[in-house]
Amino acid sequence: MTTRDQIKAHIESHHYHPLRLRRLARFFDVAEEEYAQFRSLVKEMISAGDVEIGPHGKLVAAAAEKGPGGKTPKKARHEPGTVRGRFSLSSRGFGFVMPESEEGESLGEDLFVPPDATLGAVTNDLVLARITGKGRKGFQGRVVEILERGQVRFVGTYLGTPEGPIVRPDGGILLQDFEVPDASSAGAKPKDKVVFEVLKYSVRGEPGEAVIVEVLGARGAPGVDTLAIIRQFELPDRFSEEVMADARRAAERMNDEALAGRKDLAADTIITIDPVDARDFDDAISLVEHKDGTATLGVHIADVSYFVEEGSALDLEARERSTSVYLPGTVVPMLPEILSNGVCSLQEGRTRLTKSVFIHLDRDGCPQEVELANSFIKSAQRLTYEQAMAALEGKGGDLPSEVVGLLIRMDRWARKLLDRRRREGYLELDIPDVDLELDDEGKVVAAHPEDTSFTHKIIEMFMVEANEAVARALEGRGLTFIRRIHPEPGDEAAEDLQHYATSIGCKLADARDRHELQALCNRVRGTPEAYGIHLAVLRSLKRAEYSIRPEGHYALASEAYCHFTSPIRRYPDLTVHRLFSLVAGGEAPKPKGGRHKARGPDAPAADGKKAAAAQAAHACKMERRAEDAERELVKVKLLEYLEHHIGETFIGIITGVQEFGAFVENPEWLIDGLVHITSLKDDQYKFDRRKWALVGQHSGRTLRVGSKLEVRIARISIPRRQLDLEPVEAQGERPRRRPVADKRRPG
Repeated sequence: MTTRDQIKAHIESHHYHPLRLRRLARFFDVAEEEYAQFRSLVKEMISAGDVEIGPHGKLVAAAAEKGPGGKTPKKARHEPGTVRGRFSLSSRGFGFVMPESEEGESLGEDLFVPPDATLGAVTNDLVLARITGKGRKGFQGRVVEILERGQVRFVGTYLGTPEGPIVRPDGGILLQDFEVPDASSAGAKPKDKVVFEVLKYSVRGEPGEAVIVEVLGARGAPGVDTLAIIRQFELPDRFSEEVMADARRAAERMNDEALAGRKDLAADTIITIDPVDARDFDDAISLVEHKDGTATLGVHIADVSYFVEEGSALDLEARERSTSVYLPGTVVPMLPEILSNGVCSLQEGRTRLTKSVFIHLDRDGCPQEVELANSFIKSAQRLTYEQAMAALEGKGGDLPSEVVGLLIRMDRWARKLLDRRRREGYLELDIPDVDLELDDEGKVVAAHPEDTSFTHKIIEMFMVEANEAVARALEGRGLTFIRRIHPEPGDEAAEDLQHYATSIGCKLADARDRHELQALCNRVRGTPEAYGIHLAVLRSLKRAEYSIRPEGHYALASEAYCHFTSPIRRYPDLTVHRLFSLVAGGEAPKPKGGRHKARGPDAPAADGKKAAAAQAAHACKMERRAEDAERELVKVKLLEYLEHHIGETFIGIITGVQEFGAFVENPEWLIDGLVHITSLKDDQYKFDRRKWALVGQHSGRTLRVGSKLEVRIARISIPRRQLDLEPVEAQGERPRRRPVADKRRPG
């Protein structure tokens, strides 16, 4: 068996080229039956700091310790066998430590922490954990020190009990009740939603203690659930007067002087297509066909950088927020509404400042020349996705003929772009989100999968082209900018997907090959296996993130990609806009007395890279917070809705399987609940990780991801965000006798 010293010596040698774990194993001729042991050895070396995970998940030599004139190592140095990272607590008491560098970048595989080894750590705490061994969940450990509490304030429900007043936390972040002796002075009433600060955590059976700092209102009252989520995730829902004053001054710059020096597109047929409830419009489209069969696609994006001066109070606030947060029924904006819904919004019939990308497409939809320009437009029509689709189906109503003609051209060329991207390996997965219908009080009255008409794909294709074109232009000038990267799947994720596909009879030779993945998804589309396969592929993928690393976007099959098309709601897009003018042929027009400081080539490179990397990491963190908050509020509203449906049954789809049971999703509401393994009475089921399934030990019945199961709504806990389901009748899939792929072969 290969030794630790052999691995370390090879990786540190001058002729070593970074390899992924599986390829490193091939170099050492590791037999398949010895691979698990080899992988464990390398992971121990990573935890000990002997080697590190570099770009693309490849193994590299550990950075040297900082010395005189030396560099600071990326990975935090601790005694061997310890891991520093963010803690995530499960509602069932166990947790995971997500290793990270001192700069906050993710490193390596999560460390599983059993319920009795958390040291009282809660979600988002920065902890130091010691590795204690390896089990079914991978490496295991125990928290030995809480380095920093990740959250100070929490949200919960105030309750009166015989033992005294308590607050019961929401959301599964804290799994203990807290005594609140001062509740009466805070003015809280039983069942009020409150914000509280922890004074003392529960230790060795002693109760924890907290103080109520804000009363949000009675549970169930209109708007209280939304406000509770805003407080729970510490979303900034107010702007300071200094920021508002900046915004008002910025709005005043929208005048005739602002148009000077810009490309005049006001007479062109340019339209916006957005959701029916959209509040800001930051992208618009034009498309002109030429006699030789080519076309010029114009993507026009609101020029937010003209109004948000770098370094101003407005800019610093937007930088800190980094993203708008779209919650059901409301939005927490990155910019004040006087800008986001006003002068920066590409409203119909209003002259607006834009940054335009003109992409000249050949007959097959391949991009040729690209022109960048500071411009101004006047949108000819504001359309919803539904209106645009109706027009394409010949139901345009009173829409002007030039608008309908543009829509027809857009449809034709978007299909060409989609065909081209499919050939390049673009991944398409059928995993819909849920749309909630709310009444005037913010209560759910209906829920259904989101609209997926082709007009959504039209806009997606055009935005992807623009983002890619701008990234290539910035890259061509050698500029450091915030990219949108998406690494390819890791070794274990690819192996798990391959085993899952094989277990249901689907052939998959290389789980990292985008063409094979897309072929697999296409092959099962419309079959009972489709949902499981598409979900399995999605879960095998890593998370897309912001970074200055020159990496591509795996799922989009793009070598260079950035976010450019939504500067109203994403700060990374705004940073790209500030570099846009350098490539477009000169600085953008500035308002008189403006303090715009777009970083140019003469700026200190090291400082620029460091600042951009820090902003990218912060944007990733804020993006995750926004997504988590939206997901949490959707779940809360759906659980409130389902409280009136306890006892009802539905046929759901299994979306996840663990040792303790299966998660089953309602196909209409797209919310999943847990069917605990103890409620499966027809057999004794055992978890098969490779198959992502629970397998009956006597019957051979298989409950796997993608299987259908009829269940009953048994219990709901809104504070714990839990939906408990019970099987109406044990169902599953018997082992297949012939692969799905074989059934679909001709003849």
